Amino acid sequence: MAKTGDGESLGTAEGAVMGRAAHALHAEDPVLDDHWAIHLLGEASRAQVTSPDYLALSIERAGFDASRILAIGVGALRYAEDEVERCVARGVGQYVILGAGFDTFALRRADLVDRLVVFEVDHPDVQALKRSRIEAAAETPASLPRFVPVDFETTTLEAGLSAAGFDPDREAIFSFMNTTPYLTEEAIEATLSEIARLAAPGSRIVLNYGAEVPLSAAQVEYLETLQSNVRASGEPWRSRFRPEAFEALLERVGFVLIEHATEADLFERYFAGRRDGFRPGVPGRLVTAEVAPRG
Repeated sequence: MAKTGDGESLGTAEGAVMGRAAHALHAEDPVLDDHWAIHLLGEASRAQVTSPDYLALSIERAGFDASRILAIGVGALRYAEDEVERCVARGVGQYVILGAGFDTFALRRADLVDRLVVFEVDHPDVQALKRSRIEAAAETPASLPRFVPVDFETTTLEAGLSAAGFDPDREAIFSFMNTTPYLTEEAIEATLSEIARLAAPGSRIVLNYGAEVPLSAAQVEYLETLQSNVRASGEPWRSRFRPEAFEALLERVGFVLIEHATEADLFERYFAGRRDGFRPGVPGRLVTAEVAPRG
């Protein structure tokens, strides 16, 4: 995971938590009811999100309708949490969130955190800002995660998790959501290889990635605008994968594929029948995979 943003802002991570807060606050039936997101915003961002005109204002600022990419992000987190629920039901007691940013799972899932140790992995500067905002929040969190500060220039994932009390002999569930497009293919493979080595067989990972698939003209135009915006913020996309290549990568590093879902699957699962038109508008793939038996 890389540091994103500077000072009192988290760059694209700040935009993501603003989007989740606005969706929870203004949507009639939130796909992900992230009611804690609003507490992690800076004062200016919170004022923007609480405005009833937030959606129109955000489109005006960005120059395009960001709801289509927000739907991918929100849907991916809901997909991850559904798998976490299934894993907890079968006795898994460790949850590792990679590139956690301003994730709020541990802060709001009072129904699960008494059975689950949540580890959040991210850059130390990102975590310091997040912790300061949790301390200043008006709401008491359901729990706090175990923060795992990892700067990959100086610390390995295995060392960071070990110091935080992660047990490699017990099954775990890992999530790696809304992060891989900002990493190189080499960094993604190295991270997945390390997880496959350190996690107990039967452990699972849920993740999403940018898919290299045929696009409509409208999708090409939308993605070009979106990529221009993230480049301008200093956080360009660095990777896309053909779906068959990503499946081969998972197998190569030691995972067994459980599910490979598309944005159409995401729509049918979480967005069909919505009256507000909120839906994924760009290609994306979601994966559930399991650490293969060793030997």
